[in-house]
Amino acid sequence: MKKIKKFFKDNLIPVFIALASFFLGRRRLKTSDRLVKANLGCGLLCRPDWINIDGSLTSLFGSRWSWWNRLIYRLAGSAAFYSFADFDKIVKTCRLHFFDLRRGVPLEDNAADFVFASHILEHLTKNDGRRFLKECRRSLKPGGWLRLAVPDLDFAFKMYQEKKAAEMLDLFFYTSENYDFHMHKYNYNFAILEKTLKEAGFSLVARRSYQEGMCPDLGYLDIYPEHSLYVEAQK
Repeated sequence: MKKIKKFFKDNLIPVFIALASFFLGRRRLKTSDRLVKANLGCGLLCRPDWINIDGSLTSLFGSRWSWWNRLIYRLAGSAAFYSFADFDKIVKTCRLHFFDLRRGVPLEDNAADFVFASHILEHLTKNDGRRFLKECRRSLKPGGWLRLAVPDLDFAFKMYQEKKAAEMLDLFFYTSENYDFHMHKYNYNFAILEKTLKEAGFSLVARRSYQEGMCPDLGYLDIYPEHSLYVEAQK
């Protein structure tokens, strides 16, 4: 069984994800006239009243059938973080939309009041990250807010000065033996991120604190208080 699972994870799952990314790369999700909140790169940290978008196996194949979700649960590696009961409940109650965010944001122009993206930007290359931020701005309504959480590079320097170099490397320069997207490809402090957001066209950029800001539901969505940089930018 372990060999079969490893074969699926190492060979078939990346193929499924790549094919889905190609064929769904131009999709645009419909939004309502009500308050629109989009959670990009959500993983399983999602809520029913948000548009939850992720490029994972769970977002691609999760369903309303528990027997099928149990198979996905085993293949997706969610057992390391969630019980099956919690996994099954999240998948059933919070609709997940598959999309590879390296290809943009699957929303129409001026569609969202709030866009939330926690610990996704560092998984993009420098250039992909800049395109992603421009896509976030495009998808926001005038006056809408983008909230970003990323590992704070200044915190990494602090760890290094405290002689915690090994821990710092694992936390900020994470690599993956299996999935390229899991790797950290670029890091930010506030000065770099502020400059990048303004270059992407945002009119106002503000540093925020953990679970504080204009974005709703931060008591649930913000989960990394120690090493994260929180920033909000307004279109």
